Amino acid sequence: MFQKLYILLMAAGLAGTAANAQTQTAPTPIAHSHNDYHNNIPFYRAYHKEFGSIEADIFPVKGDLYVAHDKDKITKGNTLSKLYLEPVLAELQKDQNRQLNLLIDIKENHQAALPILVKQLKPLRHLLRTTTKQGQLTIIISGNRPQPADYQRYPDFIFFDDHFRVQHTHEQWQRVALVSTSFTTYSTWNGKGVLPKKDFARIQGLIDSVHAAGKLVRFWAAPDTKTSWLALMDMGVDVVGTDRVEELGTFLHTQAKSNYQAAAPYAAYKPTYKSDGTTGKVKNIILLIGDGMGLTQAYAAYTANRGQLNLFQMRNLGLSVTTAADAYGTDSAAGGTAMATGQKTANRAVGVDTTGRPLKSLAIHAAESKKKTAIVAACDLTDATPASFYAHQAERSSGGAIAQDLLSSPIDMLVGSGRHHFEAASNGTTVKAQLQQKGYTVTHDMPAFLASDAPKLIALVDDSVTRSVLKGRGNFLSAAFNKVTQRYADDAYGFFLMLEGSQIDWGGHGNNLPQVITENMDFDLVVGEALRFADADGETLVIVTADHETGGLSLLNGDIATGSVTGEFSTDDHTGIPVPVYAYGPHAQNFRGIYQNTEIFHKLLELLNRYKEKLP
Repeated sequence: MFQKLYILLMAAGLAGTAANAQTQTAPTPIAHSHNDYHNNIPFYRAYHKEFGSIEADIFPVKGDLYVAHDKDKITKGNTLSKLYLEPVLAELQKDQNRQLNLLIDIKENHQAALPILVKQLKPLRHLLRTTTKQGQLTIIISGNRPQPADYQRYPDFIFFDDHFRVQHTHEQWQRVALVSTSFTTYSTWNGKGVLPKKDFARIQGLIDSVHAAGKLVRFWAAPDTKTSWLALMDMGVDVVGTDRVEELGTFLHTQAKSNYQAAAPYAAYKPTYKSDGTTGKVKNIILLIGDGMGLTQAYAAYTANRGQLNLFQMRNLGLSVTTAADAYGTDSAAGGTAMATGQKTANRAVGVDTTGRPLKSLAIHAAESKKKTAIVAACDLTDATPASFYAHQAERSSGGAIAQDLLSSPIDMLVGSGRHHFEAASNGTTVKAQLQQKGYTVTHDMPAFLASDAPKLIALVDDSVTRSVLKGRGNFLSAAFNKVTQRYADDAYGFFLMLEGSQIDWGGHGNNLPQVITENMDFDLVVGEALRFADADGETLVIVTADHETGGLSLLNGDIATGSVTGEFSTDDHTGIPVPVYAYGPHAQNFRGIYQNTEIFHKLLELLNRYKEKLP
């Protein structure tokens, strides 16, 4: 029986799943290059895109086999041997782990064509699959082919593409490698939107029947769109054909990073809304920044969590325009600085304007209002977003100088990684030592940080502690959030907290949908904790937003009932797409509308000043 080959790429591990939750919605099919000879580079374009199946149409002419779709299009020199058999032999001998199906569509006169083909295949005999031997190359005859009763007349390295409903004996069925039929027999769907339910049922019935008989299934004349590819994959089609070799190759190659299904959902917190949109006092400000989190990133998390998201419980919404002073798209440095200081700056600059002049951040304004201040980040503390709230450097990569800037900052509590920046010796000492001299308690692990009651506290945790959720970070962000809020909940003047979900952005840069979603879900758990705290306190304003969108994510498919999502990225960089601003608590209504990202600073500063405590 012909073995099911549910892989496109022969390299091991492509379809591996990530820890705990990542699954693919369907096996990755064999990619089939339909009418491959129409490519400007026959065979090699599809082969090097790691297609598992390649098709060539042939005509027998004067003792040779010529490749063409129509007989009058035959070109001298375009023989099956030259275009396919010789390249196949050369490539498979170089890569002995590679497997390939060569689908040969005989356009006329198989009685003449097959003896020629058998002769031409002799140099490849050691590579050929037979009914009794596994091989690298499977030859499948389609088009004008013999009747099943004549299959045994040909060597057992010749397999056939056949109809499912044609009667076969057991021996004849052994020679069938593939069951193919026209998609248009079952549906007139154009590959856009959703496949009609009646058509779906008919197609799924055929697929299930073919699989029950132990064979692979392929549809020709199917819509050649991404939506169609996904639909065919979800139904379990084994061989997906295309005339768009580059697009399908890339699409399938990225499937492991483009699909996600959460193992189990978490329950979203149900806010009371008692203080939401009131005009009362704002004592505490919680600013949660999902780095790189656009609307599609959030909706992907909503889908994966089966239609629940703490973020989507927030009723007051706005849009932040994220352009930098020098570019249509911002990076985290300029985006963070705009929100932290109220001024646009150039990309890569943290806490300074376009001339390099230091700018005062919200954290500093809050400290001057006698509020406690805290910064939490699931990354290096000298990275762009956290640095924007305490540092003043024209270049975001200046980690040592950014760490030095913390010495002149009044921030009370910080937690993140990047310890090496604070432990590098300079002028006979380290930033860490100088922070301790200023009265900070510096811990190196989360248990010590969580247990400490020091008034000035910094956790410089190991980089492994802030690794991605997929690699086991755990509840780092939620634990840090709860530490800050519990510690300062009863402070007479309140607090300002900036917490960053840093690695949503990393998933976008890596075009890794599982990382984007798991980081969003982890960040959303903090949003739930913030809403819960705001309800209990009554004087807390929660703002959730992003510095920019990363990856140009679009959602191609999903199922809220099962928590499965399929996405595709248009870039591995930031985009200029405005990002949502979600607000909850007193004066949350101030954050409705569309505005520049600098307005987040000005709106929060106005509230800080309005409810500023009188200094003793």
